[in-house]
Amino acid sequence: MKSEFNKSMSIVDVLFLAIGAMLGWGWVVLSGEWVSTAGFVGSIIAFLIGGFLVIVIGLTYAELAAAIPETGGGFVFVKKAFSPGVAFISGWSVLFGYVSVITFEAVALPTVIDYVIPFQHQGLLWNIAGWDVYLTWVLIGSVGSIILTSLNYFG
Repeated sequence: MKSEFNKSMSIVDVLFLAIGAMLGWGWVVLSGEWVSTAGFVGSIIAFLIGGFLVIVIGLTYAELAAAIPETGGGFVFVKKAFSPGVAFISGWSVLFGYVSVITFEAVALPTVIDYVIPFQHQGLLWNIAGWDVYLTWVLIGSVGSIILTSLNYFG
């Protein structure tokens, strides 16, 4: 049975949209630090490789969406190519990958706020790889995630 495109959004759709909104900008904020440590040539090489990979991924999805115009995205593509069991594992793997990226977003919001309104963080919690993690940093990231989720869910 083929599924058809549905032009309405359910509560679950909105929840995943909210999560997606949080997943989209953390790498942009944190990439400045990565670029500064890679150097000029390293940065150029990294962006060229990353850009090429994004183009290949985009073209692949464009071809698959045209060939298999069903809802479900990557899950449907894997199900057609392999089996429902492999598609199930693939779908959950992608979900866990997206959830793991949330940690970058929780760090990105306090970083942006620190750029705009610098302040002294309070309540040292721990140190990871030479980076101090403060209670204020964690609270800003957590509250920001809750606010963004709420705005996307109720808005």
